[in-house]
Amino acid sequence: MSADAQRAWGPLAEGLTVSRDLDCGNRPRALKQLGVRPAVHARMAAVVKEVLPVREAGLLVGSRRWPLLAARTRQLGEHRTDTVAQHLGRLTTNTSWQEATGPAMVGRLVNATFTF
Repeated sequence: MSADAQRAWGPLAEGLTVSRDLDCGNRPRALKQLGVRPAVHARMAAVVKEVLPVREAGLLVGSRRWPLLAARTRQLGEHRTDTVAQHLGRLTTNTSWQEATGPAMVGRLVNATFTF
């Protein structure tokens, strides 16, 4: 990971190959740059929607940092013994991210998703 990516995206980009021109505001391009194919992306979003309540799933998948999280989640599925669903299911028991409101809650939810 480049130093620029680390400064821009923090630990969420750790272990990923992140282009200097990554723009998560252009979701299709960002997913492509991060190597997340459309079919894989659709499966990940479906898993999130199955595991989490509707509101939380929408916040997570709709977040600006979702492309990075999708790339990290893909790695999780490739390198861990627990499933992505089991990993995400922990968000329903560890709800410390709910202590924030508004945009801060989305940030905490994204951070909680990858920090167990």
